Amino acid sequence: MKKTYMLFAALFVSGMFLGFSNSDNPKKTPFNYSGPPLETQVTKSNNNYSTGDAIYFSDNFDGANDTTALKARGYLIYYRGSGPQGVAATWFQGNSTVFNAFNGPSTGYVAANYQVVTGTNNIDSWLVLTDLDVVAGDIIRFRCRGPLGSTFPDSVRVMYNDQGGTTPESTGWVELGRFTASVDGTWELKSFVAPTQGFSARFAIRYNVVDGGPPALTATLLE
Repeated sequence: MKKTYMLFAALFVSGMFLGFSNSDNPKKTPFNYSGPPLETQVTKSNNNYSTGDAIYFSDNFDGANDTTALKARGYLIYYRGSGPQGVAATWFQGNSTVFNAFNGPSTGYVAANYQVVTGTNNIDSWLVLTDLDVVAGDIIRFRCRGPLGSTFPDSVRVMYNDQGGTTPESTGWVELGRFTASVDGTWELKSFVAPTQGFSARFAIRYNVVDGGPPALTATLLE
């Protein structure tokens, strides 16, 4: 029976941000919320063989999304860019002075950008989700956008490993698809389907740009 993952993602010059939910506005908060800090809510159900499009994993990213907080929630983070890592963390808390979240608090997203590498090296930043019991046909969904009017090819790949691989070097990774972030200021909804069943399987979001370092000024954000 098909289940759905909801991943909201935004792409931008200063970062990529992600959030899982079953609606475009899961907390019914105003867009660009400016109230007190909200807590990140993560849900994971073991009832993976229910009927219908049941959501069994969600993360709203409304709270802390630095490296420590992400790892505490079960995410695995890897830098696989060429050359030494730059000044930015591989994935980090959203910055409202650069980009507002799709909904919830303005910084309620996780980001990744070009400053993760030095020179014109290749960007390859992985955010691997927690392990999940997946059935063929399950869906991961997210919203994504790039900087308004950007001319840079901000590329995102969605990966899947039905063998439960925990590192980019693990065997079993397949690419479900790739796309370039929209630059018209709208959040595009993206959906990708798991082709095979996997116990303790993992999805991953991979921000991957060739020659994407600071001189090239490319970047991508997901919410």
